[in-house]
Amino acid sequence: KAVVSTQSGHYGRGHRHVDTEQYEKFHYTALLYLNTHSKEFEGGRFMFDTPQHNHTIHPKAGRVLVFTSGPENPHHVEKVRSGVRYAITIPFTCDPAFAPGDPDF
Repeated sequence: KAVVSTQSGHYGRGHRHVDTEQYEKFHYTALLYLNTHSKEFEGGRFMFDTPQHNHTIHPKAGRVLVFTSGPENPHHVEKVRSGVRYAITIPFTCDPAFAPGDPDF
């Protein structure tokens, strides 16, 4: 199940978190960026927050970010200062009990 998210100036997560703390069955998280930082919006960069790594990802239309969803990858998204940031979040699970079934056509 994919989630399309938007962020504008009045909305900004900004809090450091780990995806599995919020969504227990996430094993991997993928983000597909639909627009570009510094072109269509300001702020909204994705930041990994670990003592060993402080990597900043600049969203770019078509860019895909994939990472393991556990405590090894705490992160946050900075507040969008102008424009609107569009991204699709796609969670992956390794637990067959939570896998979606095949669609009925």
